Amino acid sequence: MIARSFKILIALTLFVLAWLLAFGNNQTVSLAFMAWNTPALPLFIWLLITLFLGILIGLILGRFSKRKRSGSA
Repeated sequence: MIARSFKILIALTLFVLAWLLAFGNNQTVSLAFMAWNTPALPLFIWLLITLFLGILIGLILGRFSKRKRSGSA
């Protein structure tokens, strides 16, 4: 019961932080890299995209590393 309450508290805290991030960074920005330009989107959208890409890359590399470790043992 305590573990479930703790998980709900953590999820609620993360939701509030994400909400504050979204409202604190709502100015429109366009990213430019070499000759590549992105459409103008609010900054919090770019932050969320990079967060999700980082999570995805971390999961993929974690599984790759886990497979490599279990295969050599």
